[in-house]
Amino acid sequence: MAHNQSTHQRKMSLSSIVSSGLGSMIDGRPLIHMTPPQGWINDPNGLYYNQLEQKYHMYYQYNPNDTVWDTPLYWGHATSDNLLTWDHHGVAISPDEDDHGIFSGSIVVDKNNTSGYFDDSIDPENRIVALYTLFGDNEKQTQEVAFSNDGGYTFEKYNKNPVIDVNSTQFRDPKVIWHEETQKWVMLLVKSQEYKVQTYVSDNLLDWEFGSNFTKEGYLGFQYECPGLFKTKIENPKEGCVDEKWVLVMAINPGSPIGGSINEYFVGDFDGVTFTPDDHATRFVDTGKDFYAFQAFDNTEDGRIIGVAWASNWQYAQRVPDDLGYRGSMSLVREYTLRYDYTNPETEQLLLVQRPVLDDQYLDVADELAVEAVDLNKTSNLKTNFDSENIGLLDFNITFTLTNNSLTFAEITNFDIKILSSIGDESIKIGFDGKVGEFYINRHTSHVFQRENNFFTERWSNYVEPLTRDTDNNKVYQVYGIVDKNILEVYFNNGAFTSTNTFFFERGIPANIEVTTDVDNSFVEINKLSIRKLELA
Repeated sequence: MAHNQSTHQRKMSLSSIVSSGLGSMIDGRPLIHMTPPQGWINDPNGLYYNQLEQKYHMYYQYNPNDTVWDTPLYWGHATSDNLLTWDHHGVAISPDEDDHGIFSGSIVVDKNNTSGYFDDSIDPENRIVALYTLFGDNEKQTQEVAFSNDGGYTFEKYNKNPVIDVNSTQFRDPKVIWHEETQKWVMLLVKSQEYKVQTYVSDNLLDWEFGSNFTKEGYLGFQYECPGLFKTKIENPKEGCVDEKWVLVMAINPGSPIGGSINEYFVGDFDGVTFTPDDHATRFVDTGKDFYAFQAFDNTEDGRIIGVAWASNWQYAQRVPDDLGYRGSMSLVREYTLRYDYTNPETEQLLLVQRPVLDDQYLDVADELAVEAVDLNKTSNLKTNFDSENIGLLDFNITFTLTNNSLTFAEITNFDIKILSSIGDESIKIGFDGKVGEFYINRHTSHVFQRENNFFTERWSNYVEPLTRDTDNNKVYQVYGIVDKNILEVYFNNGAFTSTNTFFFERGIPANIEVTTDVDNSFVEINKLSIRKLELA
């Protein structure tokens, strides 16, 4: 991405940003989505859990000097003990030249000192090895290694870098995992514009042997980026079948069906060298506009798969409002499993299921509207009246049943979940049309950025098969959503499908939620609804 020198000449002071209140309750900065103290961020990198200090570490693509992508590009660093609020530690790894960049990569904990770098004085949990792409001279991309003796706060680059060099300008984003069955390190890389996810294998993290190509699979777009690979449990395994499967994830940019950036995944088997998909279908990790470059955490204490993505889209990421001196945020950290779900009445598929990691210990419910068994029509609309002391952090959980099966396309058959601004009459909404049978998202606001940016898609829809059917064969759906200042994450049917989207109110922050319809005669019963105003504990 080119740096727009004419638009952004300024250099920003870290102290001025922090002194104004990082994560202020009254500004537009998200509270539980990681944002940088200043400048620009994109891909999450080097995600891991340090079991010794009991902290999660997140590194990320970082330009602290401006709010657009540019070189020199660094790895920024943040830590958290709850995956909701983050402490910043500045730059972790820097390039040696101003026109170079420390591109995306990963971190592993070399507990058994396979690299030979660490001595016995370093606790096994603090033996941190970073593997990343160097964007170097003439835009050449090579794979490098750096070591940390202090649990990931400072790094020393390997004196024999690079560890992989294939003389390419499109060869990047190493994701390294330990493969227990073969007792080997495995690195995934992309030859991005050849549509190849490649595996390399190593005993010591330093000497790598080519393994295999996973090529021209799924939705191609312009290029592959940011691969990932993990094994996770199946929530509802079939009798006599496996209860775990491997998942290969890759990012596509540009070329998403709804424009710009997107992540896709494949379910299959992995033998330590070759990934074999169960089928060749394209499945998207998240169907919103703002979920890219997903990565999973390494070394989690309980072995669960948790991960995070950049909550933006390359179509407009460098043009979104930067009034607070930064651009970019991460999604919520989510837990990932697999589950057999129906995608139409006759086909059941193994889908990637996502649930936000929200620890009640760190979130308080300040107020709540809870109702059950309401036939929704235009006279029974449901709206919160939370007080003015809100911080823009709300969630909702709704289960509803379609009770009128005689609807026609000529009738109004939709209802909306509206997220209302604290100032004026702006709102965004998630809706459902009972006749069309699809959910839709409308993030239209009057903000000048949204009015003038042709790529900030404001309306689109998703088909979601019903969660279940009641005793009368009526369709039942469930939706959970959480809104944090300017980010909305929606989880359909207990996380079988998700949609992550940013938005920008002209004024105010999210304050209330209304469930409404213009239909005279109810076509939907709200079985259960909870709308909560949340606060940081």
